Amino acid sequence: MYNFKFKKYFLLFFLLANLVINYTYATNYNEIIDKFFLNRKIDSIEGIWEKSFANQGPTGCVTMFYKDQSEYYQIHIEECFVIGKITGKQKKLDVTNYEGENAIYFYDGKVIWKPSSIIISNDLKSFSITHGSDNNKFVEKWKRIWPEEFHSYNK
Repeated sequence: MYNFKFKKYFLLFFLLANLVINYTYATNYNEIIDKFFLNRKIDSIEGIWEKSFANQGPTGCVTMFYKDQSEYYQIHIEECFVIGKITGKQKKLDVTNYEGENAIYFYDGKVIWKPSSIIISNDLKSFSITHGSDNNKFVEKWKRIWPEEFHSYNK
């Protein structure tokens, strides 16, 4: 009986903690959405994305792209090695292709900028980016978190 109560309270605690965490993340994203995207149509690369594959480093990093004049800037916002700094600058070639440069941050504080290219899927729900140094290319895949339905958002 004691073991059952413990499991019940542990499960209840886990569920409440999960709700609080999810609410906190949603609130953080709402602040970003309000600051960078509110009341305007966005371009295909703009929005909030989560890294789903990386041949260098972990997945789960959350980043955003936003437009300022004719350039698109990338800033990591959660679960990334570098947070709150511009990590990419891109120019639009067409709806699904962007080119520019991304920063490579090292543990010793060194930062280098190298060319990058982004290809967005036709449904605009994911993209792949290739970037890196002369002797090492990085490939990452990202899935869209916000807006979930790009075309519906822009209507």
